[in-house]
Amino acid sequence: MFTDLNQELLEVKDNLRKKAKYEEHIERLNTYLSEEKRKKYQLESLLEKEEEDVARLERFTLTSVFYSMIGKKMEKLDQEQKEVLAAKLKYTEVIETIEDVERELSEFRTLLAPIADAPIRYQTIIREKEKLIKDSNSIWSEKLYDLADKEADLQTNLNEYNEAIGAGELAVGALERALSSLDSAKGWSTFDMFGGGMVSTAMKHSRLDDAKKHIHQAQNKLRVFQDELLDIKHHFDSTIEVGGMLTFADYFFDGLIVDWMVHGKITQSYDQTSQIIGRVSRLLGSLIDQRGQMEEELLSVKEEKKNLLESSS
Repeated sequence: MFTDLNQELLEVKDNLRKKAKYEEHIERLNTYLSEEKRKKYQLESLLEKEEEDVARLERFTLTSVFYSMIGKKMEKLDQEQKEVLAAKLKYTEVIETIEDVERELSEFRTLLAPIADAPIRYQTIIREKEKLIKDSNSIWSEKLYDLADKEADLQTNLNEYNEAIGAGELAVGALERALSSLDSAKGWSTFDMFGGGMVSTAMKHSRLDDAKKHIHQAQNKLRVFQDELLDIKHHFDSTIEVGGMLTFADYFFDGLIVDWMVHGKITQSYDQTSQIIGRVSRLLGSLIDQRGQMEEELLSVKEEKKNLLESSS
């Protein structure tokens, strides 16, 4: 009876954690989705305006004649085209992000459904525990229950840390793929500057397309990692310092793709990506250290519980 109830306690505590976690993730994702949709509408309007500006300069208009007379038509057209490209890149990014978030929302709702009754199951276990404690023939005692409850809490905390560490490792992997693509694009860009010709130009753009894909994936993985860090901070009052981590992905990626595709700042983007990998890796190290301490505490609780059970036999 004790073993069965103890195992059920472990499971229901973890399900309570998951239920709270999934509900919070769904709430945050809904808020994020609304923001991304608002951004999408703004970018649609901006893109329409920028494309109109390019078309106007390419037609024979009074403005076109004016720029031709002062010898700056091509320079002006180039700037307008850059702005169109920047708007298109941001628009593509927000569309892909909306698709990512909608997919994640669907996944979390699916995960939430089977554990919706976790609070009811928990109350049932509590009543059963109280009945057993009052039974003089039961090995249950307040001390034993406290240890079982502490074991369940530590195990659910460990599960949370494992999920955060797993998300962080995926983020680092995605960042490293983005770094590799940027490094390759940087090399082809340098070769292109010294007269590499059409082949090097084509290869540079191919590598930049790869980097764009990998940077989008990295941004998505970093957002998931940030959510996992929030779970730790919220549920367990972790000493992990997440303040700076909760916003860096936004400003890091906001102009990154546009910068290196429109302004050619590939080296700068490479350096920024390297710095972010370092920050995430250091944070992962702290998480792993804390997980190790928690694992030791869990072993100690299990040993104390085992000794109490043996003395009650």
